[in-house]
Amino acid sequence: MIDKILSVIFLLFLWVSNTFGLPLNGYESQVLFKDAAFENGFAVISQQTVNNAGVALGDFVYGDNEILPSWMIAQWNSGPCLWSDRTDSDKYTITDGHTKTVTYNADENSVSMRLNAANVYKGEAAGADNWPHLLLEQSPVCDYDSLSDDEKAFYNCSADRIVLSLDIRITDFKDTTNTDGINAAQYLAYFYLNGVTHKEFIWFGVNLFDDRGYQDTYWALDKASQKMIYCVSTKDTFGGKNKSLFRNGAPYVTDEWVHIELDLAPHIAKAIKEANKANTFGYEVNEDDFYIGGTNIGFEIHGNYDCTVEIKDFQITSYNRK
Repeated sequence: MIDKILSVIFLLFLWVSNTFGLPLNGYESQVLFKDAAFENGFAVISQQTVNNAGVALGDFVYGDNEILPSWMIAQWNSGPCLWSDRTDSDKYTITDGHTKTVTYNADENSVSMRLNAANVYKGEAAGADNWPHLLLEQSPVCDYDSLSDDEKAFYNCSADRIVLSLDIRITDFKDTTNTDGINAAQYLAYFYLNGVTHKEFIWFGVNLFDDRGYQDTYWALDKASQKMIYCVSTKDTFGGKNKSLFRNGAPYVTDEWVHIELDLAPHIAKAIKEANKANTFGYEVNEDDFYIGGTNIGFEIHGNYDCTVEIKDFQITSYNRK
């Protein structure tokens, strides 16, 4: 109970600090992701893999700063290729014309993502083995082994506070699902919890949108990767169900930005507890056995949905007491 109260107090101080530009007394901080404003564009990744990794096809850039993109666009199982099948458009947009579109909004420093999975399924029922994805990915976020001990402390999952912040909105949503199939339109953020000394790995998820309604916390095996997933509930993500991107029984389509500010540290601790309870790794692990090695944010759609989501200021800020 005390930890929960302290966490609420901390987030209140954090909000005041961010809003009014005040320092957070007693803490040192480090932002973990490069180019949170998406100003340097994206490397587009193939749907085919080589050595279990996508192949970089080319860079979608719109600036003149000649800085290589920190972010990638991943497009697994999603029909046309966003690079080889791209069509003519303005300099801020890459699109295949009808299934996938990524647009940078220079006025807002935001990115709009559209995935029209109806063009993948073509009205047919969605099977269990094909989930169209459209993701923004940054991996690795650091070369952990080469960091100093002070730097490692910010990326390590034992940091005192690991605060996710972003603004998000759904700007369009169409549902033409085939009721015979599996139907789920999801927009999620995942963070890669990498083992410090061994090959441990946990997909640590934050539920941002699910057209099926509010989602509870869950711990489950991802059959595709054979890695465990821990996902934070809708209520925890938004601080209450009525603040989420699913309201009054439907997706919340709006021009209004919905702000998320969530301390991941206590939820990571719960994921570690679940891993030990299930003996996932065959030995006991602790928070300091993991660091944040990467992230992705975007769509996993199962069914004939056409959805557009826009995000900005996607960042994790890690805090340690001085």
